[in-house]
Amino acid sequence: MASGISTCSCLTVLSVRHKTHRSLQVKAQSFKDEARSSPMIDQNMSILRGRIEEVKIKERLERCLERGYGWNYAPGYDYKAKRERALSELFECLCVAGGTIGFTFFGGTVFLCLLSLLYHLN
Repeated sequence: MASGISTCSCLTVLSVRHKTHRSLQVKAQSFKDEARSSPMIDQNMSILRGRIEEVKIKERLERCLERGYGWNYAPGYDYKAKRERALSELFECLCVAGGTIGFTFFGGTVFLCLLSLLYHLN
């Protein structure tokens, strides 16, 4: 059976809540106040720098303890990469030297061929 629109309407009571907003406190500062707060800021910054240094030292010590005994190299140091880099630089240097010598011999050979050709034509 099809339902029709109900004749009774349900009324909902909306509760009204009043929200009280706190006003923001705004301080007006003058140049005189700035001179008084500057040493405090410098002091806070020096304390913060000291704490940052302490945290760095603690982290460094923790990393050393995790690695165990022996030399504790930085994780970015890699013997294989250093050796491969040195070998590639050596290979590049040898290629440049060989190419220079080869180009010199090739140029001399072409020059002698042209000189011989000119000599035989005359």
